[in-house]
Amino acid sequence: MPIYDFACECGFQFDKLVSHEVEETMCGSCGEKAKRIFPQKAPGIELKYNPQTDMVDWDGNRSQYWDAYKKDKADGKDVRIPKHDGDG
Repeated sequence: MPIYDFACECGFQFDKLVSHEVEETMCGSCGEKAKRIFPQKAPGIELKYNPQTDMVDWDGNRSQYWDAYKKDKADGKDVRIPKHDGDG
């Protein structure tokens, strides 16, 4: 079950564990409707993810998979990207 952040007009902010996606819930402070808010990115932090360069193994080392993939592709081999469900 997901946890969502909510804010009420009374100024009370809280998070709530819900069984499905909701846009409004009751405020725990005043009892009025509180609207769902979305977390903001921290100022000065740039979040980027590139799976071809950011893959790491279980030990935190950069994966060499993409280097091998690019080499095999350049050599004309039939290569495919494995799925994350273990179907390699």
